[in-house]
Amino acid sequence: MEYIDERPDELAMWRRFYRLWQPHEAELLRELGDDQAAREAVLVLPRLAAREALAVTLRRPSGGG
Repeated sequence: MEYIDERPDELAMWRRFYRLWQPHEAELLRELGDDQAAREAVLVLPRLAAREALAVTLRRPSGGG
């Protein structure tokens, strides 16, 4: 592994995103036409606390890989 970038602020960004999503669910349902997509905030928001956001950079081995 080449580098791990911990991203502690990313979870807060997703929380804000889904909290903004919730008041607009009816509009999103009309736009997206998919009940699952419109309810995504309700499904994902409670799970965010258990997630860790990382960006991992890998380097391919040189020579025959």
